[in-house]
Amino acid sequence: MIRRYKVEVTSDNQGWVSVRVPSVPEIHAEAHTREQAIQFAANSLTSHLKSLAESGGSVPDSDIDAIVVDI
Repeated sequence: MIRRYKVEVTSDNQGWVSVRVPSVPEIHAEAHTREQAIQFAANSLTSHLKSLAESGGSVPDSDIDAIVVDI
């Protein structure tokens, strides 16, 4: 199943980038680069959603529409 979720990316004055997934509040990741923080959050989100699905839990619906292009 493919799901897309909005993320909130913030950074602080000490060089940390934080990523939250508002529709899945259990997910939060931090790293020193935007790309790494997003990847950490994606990995955590994937694990969390797989666990929910395997245990019969409710997987949140996608909360955004997106167009993804590779140029």
